[in-house]
Amino acid sequence: MKILQIIQKPQARGVELFTCMLSEKLQELGHEIILISIFEGKYDLPYSGKQIHLKRSIKNRFWDLKAWRQFAQVIKHEQPDLIQANAADTLKFSVFSKKIFGWKTPIIFRNASQISQYINSALIKGFNKYLYRNVAAIVSVSHKSKEDFSSVLKLDIPHQIIPIGINLPCDKLANALDENPVLVHIGGFTFEKNHTELIDIFTSIHRKFPDLKLWLIGEGPLKEEIQSKVQSLGLQNYVLFKGTLAEPFRSVPNNSIFVLPSRIEGLPAVILEAFGSCVPVVAYNVGGIPEVLKNNETGWLVEAGDTQAFINALSEVLSTSSKDLNRITSNAKKLVEKNYQIDQIAKKFEAFYINILNPKTD
Repeated sequence: MKILQIIQKPQARGVELFTCMLSEKLQELGHEIILISIFEGKYDLPYSGKQIHLKRSIKNRFWDLKAWRQFAQVIKHEQPDLIQANAADTLKFSVFSKKIFGWKTPIIFRNASQISQYINSALIKGFNKYLYRNVAAIVSVSHKSKEDFSSVLKLDIPHQIIPIGINLPCDKLANALDENPVLVHIGGFTFEKNHTELIDIFTSIHRKFPDLKLWLIGEGPLKEEIQSKVQSLGLQNYVLFKGTLAEPFRSVPNNSIFVLPSRIEGLPAVILEAFGSCVPVVAYNVGGIPEVLKNNETGWLVEAGDTQAFINALSEVLSTSSKDLNRITSNAKKLVEKNYQIDQIAKKFEAFYINILNPKTD
């Protein structure tokens, strides 16, 4: 098969990084995968195959006839069997190009979030229904993402759950930071990732554990706002902005705790990466997170918005014996080994693509 994988832009974000990883594995399975980014971006995407960067301005994302024509020309030249639109603006982009320029290639949309959080009016709901009626199938990253989609947009479209996958590290983390644990957060500085509340949580836990530090790994539009908040609280020596790091779990100390108080998630790869690196996880119960994060089994799951419970969970992790921590992180790693390795996930996508192109008939 020849497949076009569309992403928003070259950036170190979960959706783009997973799409690169999936594309690499599908290429190894013998398929021709072309990665297409719509908007301008400076990140060097980790994909060895063919890439096409349209380099359009994100300011024009609501109406960019030139970009839609450019994409139609790519399709005419490449003659793909399938197009997969991966979250964000990629669905609208591909559907508008298809409707205006009349190409026929089927579109699959990968739903990596909870769309109900973005549909706040009848107009937006109607617009989304129009877009989704023009796709051949949907792949959701978690049961929760699929249930959320179905509850908002009741459409008769083939819809399958295929989770994210990761490459398991070959060994445990090699780095250490003397005797003091480090809280680590990996994610773009956006509303969904809830950095403001994370700083509030850290402020409270830091009073009890004054040597504790917080690493914030990532970039994004709200970074300056969070930096200002940290400065105003006098925490600049304890909250460290690390920017974008390639393979971040290779850089964090081996006595880290991964924290994720997100408002919205599908099924974040960073949790599975923490599992695979034997890093304990504390996260809010949102999206598909509880499908992998089980209290006292694979980590610490906290009800969304309950900052005191999050603080209590962190205190518990910091006070847990090495034996109990090892039991939990070992359970988490076994879960990834069994169900979430990228080789397994790529084969599920391959089978799904084949079924969409050659549907079984009763």
